[in-house]
Amino acid sequence: MGRSRALPLMMSLLILTGCAGRGGAGTGEELARSIQEEYGAFTAVTCQVALTAEYDQRVFDCALDVAWDSETGATLTLTEPEIAKGVTARIAHGETSLAYGDFSLETGPLTWEGLSPMEVTPVLWRHVVAGYIAGVDLTDGILEVTYRSGDDPPGTGLEAVVTFDEQTHAPLTGELFSDGTRVALARVTEFQSVSAQS
Repeated sequence: MGRSRALPLMMSLLILTGCAGRGGAGTGEELARSIQEEYGAFTAVTCQVALTAEYDQRVFDCALDVAWDSETGATLTLTEPEIAKGVTARIAHGETSLAYGDFSLETGPLTWEGLSPMEVTPVLWRHVVAGYIAGVDLTDGILEVTYRSGDDPPGTGLEAVVTFDEQTHAPLTGELFSDGTRVALARVTEFQSVSAQS
C-alpha cells in the first residue's frame, strides 16, 4: 500500500483528547520532544481506538477500549465487530494473552515478525514515548512525527507516524509501517491520562 500519509492520523493511542496542553510554542522538533517527555510521565491512560489492520489482500477493522497502567500493563477490549465484542487482550512484561470464555480470534500476523492487530496500539505507544524522532512536520496546527527504531534507515523495520494537535498535544491518528508498507491505521478518541506530576 506504500507510504501514504492521510490526515488526520493516529491516537486522537494508540489514542488521545484529554491531554493537558501546553500550547504550540517553539519549533516542531521542540514540540515533538516536549510531547515525548510529557507522555513519558504518564502513569495511566484510557482511550478508545478505531483500528484498521491492512493485509495484502484484505483489511480488518475493529474498535478497542484501551486501558494502560505503568505497573500492570495494558488491557485492550474489542468493542467492534459485534461477534468479537468483549474479547480482551492483556499485555504485560512482553506477554500477550487473549481471553473471552472459549472464544478465539485469529486475524493473522501483520508483519513477518508476527505483529498482531491487538499489538498495534502498544507498539505505537512505545514509539511515542521512547522512539527515535526521525522526522517532524508542523502544518496548520497539526504536528506529524515520524518515529523509527534507532539506526534503521527510512523504509526498513517498523516505523510509526503519529499526528498530534499542536495546542492540546492530543494525538489524532497513528500509522504503523513495516519495511515501508503501511500495516495499520489507528484513530484515537476519548483519551484520558494520569501523569506522575499530577
